[in-house]
Amino acid sequence: MKAAVLLFLEHPLALDAAGEPDPLALALVRDTLRTLDDVEADTFVFLPPDGDKARARELLGPGKHKIANALGRDLPAQQRNAFRLVYLRGYDRALLLANAAPDLPGHVVQSALDGLNYKCVCIGPIPAAPEGQGEDAAGGAPDLVYALGFDAEGFTTDAFTYVDQNRSGYFNRLETLLLFLERKVRILQEYSPVTGLHEAARLAARCAGTRFALLPSVRLATERAQAS
Repeated sequence: MKAAVLLFLEHPLALDAAGEPDPLALALVRDTLRTLDDVEADTFVFLPPDGDKARARELLGPGKHKIANALGRDLPAQQRNAFRLVYLRGYDRALLLANAAPDLPGHVVQSALDGLNYKCVCIGPIPAAPEGQGEDAAGGAPDLVYALGFDAEGFTTDAFTYVDQNRSGYFNRLETLLLFLERKVRILQEYSPVTGLHEAARLAARCAGTRFALLPSVRLATERAQAS
């Protein structure tokens, strides 16, 4: 069985922008790709529809990842079309990851892909901030998702058509729809991807004292957190 990881860097990593990217932004992507290199899957990095693939290849350097332009009028359409693309290329399972995830263990991604059997779906929830606290807080009920995976037979475009990602409670509404469509839903461990360089302090804090503290992106995040 062939598996694919679909990496959508929605924030804040404009790899195709003119000029040099922020060193932290680039390190976050590179560290994420190094983790995915250990997963038994082909990784596709999706740029905006008009993104410069040659520029992105230059910035990211060598690796087993592939670079593609997302197609569609908005993000849900682009994500839906990305799944369609890899299934047409003969992949049996695909997992979408939203944003950089330098400290997401590779075994979590591998386990998610391995569990995508007949009409199975996996969802990785992002913990919502507790009421009254800022966006950098962790905990609370899940709201958004960082990962969404389908096997080819269980894929449904309804997940991108009928569930608005910009409304609150996205995770619960998505899970409800998939259960209604008689999919077997598996919930992955909660995780908060990096959605902005302002989150450097939170990344540094949660990686302190772990093996992830040695990653270039985490070291840069730690330096910025200490300097602020």
